[in-house]
Amino acid sequence: MFQQSFEGLIRALGDQLDERCVGRLQKVGVNAKGSLAPAYPLDVWVGALRVAADTLAPQVPLDEGAAVVGRRFVQGFSSTLIGNALLATVRLLGPERMLARMTRNLRTGTNYLEAHMEQLGPTRYALTCRPVVVAGFYVGLFLAGLEASGARQPTVQILRHDGEEAVYDIAWN
Repeated sequence: MFQQSFEGLIRALGDQLDERCVGRLQKVGVNAKGSLAPAYPLDVWVGALRVAADTLAPQVPLDEGAAVVGRRFVQGFSSTLIGNALLATVRLLGPERMLARMTRNLRTGTNYLEAHMEQLGPTRYALTCRPVVVAGFYVGLFLAGLEASGARQPTVQILRHDGEEAVYDIAWN
């Protein structure tokens, strides 16, 4: 995972990034108050994502908390240089073309994620991603991305999560 993903995650935590949270992130390998590394292994990202989900939504299951993180991540990521440029492009593209570029969009934050999209209807797609450890994060991420692209009443559901592969049903009106 690239540095800008961790910047977005830290910004997603907002005022919840207290000393306890900073310490928990440090334990999984992220120095939230210091310089971030250019890239991190997947296990560090997953650990940081779990800390963020537990911090922002402690009363819900991991996937639901991770969806909260995913939504806030888009907001936080948009305040980074790369994230701001990406979201400006998303607004111009609209939902269909934004989804068509999803593989490239996802690769701005990581060098390992693969994505494949299949159109199921005029405004409905199946998106397969791998490797995915915490599937709920992408639910929030995709919903926020669709909203940013101008999609009306977007929905994202996990159709299947087997091992490291997740399939999402993405639709809007």
